[in-house]
Amino acid sequence: MGLVPAVRPQGRQLWLYLLIAVAIFGLGIWLAAAKTVTIIIDNEVHQVVTTWTARVDGALAKAGVVLQPGDRVEPAVTERVTRDMEIRVIRSFPVTLVVGGSEKIVQFAGGSVAELLEQQGIELGELDRVVPDPAQEIAGSQTVEVIRVTKDRVTVEEDIPYGSKEWAEPTLEKGKTKIVQKGQLGLREKVYEVTYENGREVNRELVLTRVVREPKDEIIGIGTREPSKSVITARGPVQYKEVREMIATAYYPGPESTGEWADGITATGVKAGFGIAAVDPEVIPLGTRLYVPGYGHALAADVGGAIKGNRIDLCFETYNEAIQFGRRTVKVYILD
Repeated sequence: MGLVPAVRPQGRQLWLYLLIAVAIFGLGIWLAAAKTVTIIIDNEVHQVVTTWTARVDGALAKAGVVLQPGDRVEPAVTERVTRDMEIRVIRSFPVTLVVGGSEKIVQFAGGSVAELLEQQGIELGELDRVVPDPAQEIAGSQTVEVIRVTKDRVTVEEDIPYGSKEWAEPTLEKGKTKIVQKGQLGLREKVYEVTYENGREVNRELVLTRVVREPKDEIIGIGTREPSKSVITARGPVQYKEVREMIATAYYPGPESTGEWADGITATGVKAGFGIAAVDPEVIPLGTRLYVPGYGHALAADVGGAIKGNRIDLCFETYNEAIQFGRRTVKVYILD
């Protein structure tokens, strides 16, 4: 039996075979690249799709899922799609966020308060407070408040009252007063630690007190001197401090009154004459200025053996004047 020669395909047929082989190979690759993905929205299966897209965002677009601001996608939209992948979409909801007293509405897809603040780029100071607690979960629309807390030290000045003292003032009449030393307020500084929340003072605590200037007491002089009185004389009113009713006699410094040995010199060494009075020094001290109505001004400058107690002896220029004055009861004003 003879050999049958092999039939060689013609050129056109060869190209056809090649195209069919390439198509079958490409179809296999295409089918192999298809991935089944389950889309879950808010924990409910939304759709199962077959997709050839490389990234999660493409798969969502294939399923017709439109993302809203604040929605969270797991895995991230930039992740590559794998076979039998589950793509979860958590829809956001409005949350009222108050920071330092300023309020705004933000979209949040759930999580803790701390995660919300991180999402919004809110940094907390060391003393800031957050309500509710940062660890608390946010499950729906609610208000989250960040209270900005600061502390500062404030110095307050206040007056320290001065006291008042009294002392005896012998140069001042009784019943009268005068300011001997003016009072001066002291100065005290108080340092407070002040707490502010959102710029408003909420607490003030005293941490330090210091005296900058001590107060100076006011000193009031109280008069102790007996008040002066006045009597009308030929020279006009004169001040006196005491008046006595005394028995007055008169004398002449010549021998008619004082004896032949009289020298006219008083016990104090001054020359006797009108205006000189002899007194008992135990009653009226020598050197005291006097005024006697009906006689005039006198100086207690002499003594006499018979002049004791409540008696006064007035000197005249002539013996006759002394005789005319005689003996009488008079008021003796003891002058200042």
